[in-house]
Amino acid sequence: MMELLNNNFKSGAERNDLFGENKLMFGDLLKIDMPGRPYEEIPNRDRLKRVLIGKLEDYNATSDNRMSLVFFDDAMYHVLRICRALRQPRGNLMLIGVGGSGKQSLTKLATSIYEI
Repeated sequence: MMELLNNNFKSGAERNDLFGENKLMFGDLLKIDMPGRPYEEIPNRDRLKRVLIGKLEDYNATSDNRMSLVFFDDAMYHVLRICRALRQPRGNLMLIGVGGSGKQSLTKLATSIYEI
């Protein structure tokens, strides 16, 4: 797969770049206030984490149901996926997982980020 990717798209990406500890992250959360909200690579996990913590604080300030979330890597990836679906016209998604894993909380956060 990596050989096909590099040959056809001239990417030069290594397997660990895509599937290792430092997976690629894309989103528009870092520049959400800009017109057009550019959807781009997020190179800095710490900056994304700070933005998500700030958005969580905004949510908690305006909501009666306070949430206490820990933004580990998988949680940040899930928020980005939910946001990507929500920014699409008529975007929708089905969240599947065991109860108590944060599906509803991350969705509430994502909808408050986009003010839906």
